[in-house]
Amino acid sequence: MPAGIKSNRVNVAVGDRQITLSNLDKVLWPQQGFTKGDLIEYYAAVGKWLLPHLKDRPLSLVRFPDGITQKGFYQKDAPQGTPDWVRIAPVLSKDKQSYINFILCDNMETLVWMANLGVIEINPWLSRFTSLDNPDFAVFDIDPAEGSTWADVLVVAKLVKQLLDEWKLKGFPKVSGGTGLHIYVPIEPVYTYKESAAFVQFGATLIQQAYPEKVTLERKVKDRYGHVYIDYPQNARGQTILSVYSVKALNGAPVSVPVSWDELDAVGPQTWNIKSAPGRLAQTEDLFMEVLTYRQNISSILQNALSGNTM
Repeated sequence: MPAGIKSNRVNVAVGDRQITLSNLDKVLWPQQGFTKGDLIEYYAAVGKWLLPHLKDRPLSLVRFPDGITQKGFYQKDAPQGTPDWVRIAPVLSKDKQSYINFILCDNMETLVWMANLGVIEINPWLSRFTSLDNPDFAVFDIDPAEGSTWADVLVVAKLVKQLLDEWKLKGFPKVSGGTGLHIYVPIEPVYTYKESAAFVQFGATLIQQAYPEKVTLERKVKDRYGHVYIDYPQNARGQTILSVYSVKALNGAPVSVPVSWDELDAVGPQTWNIKSAPGRLAQTEDLFMEVLTYRQNISSILQNALSGNTM
């Protein structure tokens, strides 16, 4: 990928393919002046770390072709004109009346092509197309409601870690790029989505009972004020969470970046953006790589969760 993409239209060699990039000088982040060319350069720079986390996973994409101050839209079905070399995963819709042709992004060519469409946010399924009904990880999605702070998020995150330690499980945190934190718990891909959601709900309930003045599981946004919300329903089948290394469509072009537990107190939810994240990755490599290979059995905890036993 040529550095400093500035021209309006250019053909570039990506892998074995020639891809036409257009409107590269279009400003997507007006306050910073970041352009679509900057977005493409970012995804090309982090592709070697990002692609393993997207491989074989149906993607829900969020496009902002006219920039983040204009209305964006979700793209689940592959758009008209999708190249025939882009892998497609047909998934039966919830009403079972039709198929959704999700994009699979397994290579740099597809990643650059998506960025050229104005795809800012990349949201993969928690399971692979080859095993749709069995997620590879359960996720504690920790989100501060109005009236709560990042400091509150950190307190809740540490309670999650304490609980996982008691259960002898490993969790891997990443800043969301928005306001919160995601903690991934790799699991053996033998559990259903209902089971992984029940596992997270069980843990979230224990934490809420221990810290009711700050933690909520309330679904209604208006009833969350002053609390940190643990969004366990995000573990349902078909739900997605912003990918590690994905950009967020917010001012400043923040990126969702993994962090170690030791450095959690020193970072914020938007510490890195499309300009600084590649340097961070060059320094740390992929702190989330183990999420793809580490497998944990949650059967005993799940048994307690489903039986109503608080352990």
